[in-house]
Amino acid sequence: MIIGYVSTDEKSVTLKLEGRVDATNATLLSEELEKLRKEHPQGNLTLDVEKLTYISSAGLRSLLKQQKQEQEKLKLINASAAVAEIFEVTGFDSLMDVKKAYEQVSVEGLELIGQGANGKVYRMDPERIIKVYQPDAALEDIERERELAQKAFLKGINTAITYNIAKCGDCFGVIFELLNAKSLSETIVANPQNYDRYAKEYVEVYKSFHTTQVEKGEFPAVKDIYHGYIDGCRDWYTQEELCKLRKLVDSIPDRNTLIHGDYHARNIMVVEGELMMIDMGDVSMGHPMFDFLATAATQANLVDLNPEYAPIHTGMPVEYIKRLWNDLLKLYFADKSAEEVAAIDKQIRNYTKLKVALAPVVGRGAGEEIIRASVQDAKDNLIPIIDDLIGTINW
Repeated sequence: MIIGYVSTDEKSVTLKLEGRVDATNATLLSEELEKLRKEHPQGNLTLDVEKLTYISSAGLRSLLKQQKQEQEKLKLINASAAVAEIFEVTGFDSLMDVKKAYEQVSVEGLELIGQGANGKVYRMDPERIIKVYQPDAALEDIERERELAQKAFLKGINTAITYNIAKCGDCFGVIFELLNAKSLSETIVANPQNYDRYAKEYVEVYKSFHTTQVEKGEFPAVKDIYHGYIDGCRDWYTQEELCKLRKLVDSIPDRNTLIHGDYHARNIMVVEGELMMIDMGDVSMGHPMFDFLATAATQANLVDLNPEYAPIHTGMPVEYIKRLWNDLLKLYFADKSAEEVAAIDKQIRNYTKLKVALAPVVGRGAGEEIIRASVQDAKDNLIPIIDDLIGTINW
């Protein structure tokens, strides 16, 4: 057994273990852990076991002895399948936080089937895809998207079955099951004769989110997410402008329904003729307006703001973007008159400038020119009318 210190800070103390831990050196492990804790009493204790090949019952008892001295669970990271199985079979995985080593995946030569601000989606094989996040994406955010996708699936939302997190060079990715899938945008363009059918199903999936009731705390509150976005835009707006943006967010009625957060045709896959959601990192709870303003930001508003970039982002020509947006409103609000739908359309287009205003955070992959244009659009066309928008949502 080889023991080496990896890192220490106020939040964690990490120790690396290599080789075998058995009856011949389990006592040494206990002594080293005790010594480490005397020198570094603060922070969670993490064991990096990437190169640990075996641990016996004596080694497990050494860890259990240390666990009893800790306020939180010991963390074991990068465990091989064989080592993780030892903890699972003995039940120690319920006493300690055991994380398996990430599968290594190369995207070289893989088909790129989708791309957004947060990352790229590649087909791994006929049954799986992998969403690879930007290099600066936080692992905890990636783990949260994986968890949200699983929760939404269990709530009855037709989303892809989620597998493990993988390592792709300097990036992380999440592996999903998708059988012979193509994006809805790609499918519509390739099969225009089936447009009406897909438009109807597109709206039905939209409604499936907004008719799913969730408990407080079960999913993130969308208003909290938006306040976080606003905090990230501090360098782009004055304090007065930031306060107005927060005021607009808080004025939208509360609702305990599910929201996708980035609903558009490129985030929907067609699997054996059935629509299936992907990109579940923004799933939250709140009023459907938050979904509509996000959808409009990538459809109606994007076409007006930058008609050349819109097809690149959505994967559809401008005429299809406009058509799908109009059909969404018409079918979603089928119980309302044409005049009422037109008024809602205008209202959403105003509110969508809230998402556009947050481009420095939510549109990082769009490029500096588009981000600056988005911020200026918000300064010119949203912030001056915020007081007029408050209290106007009645659906």
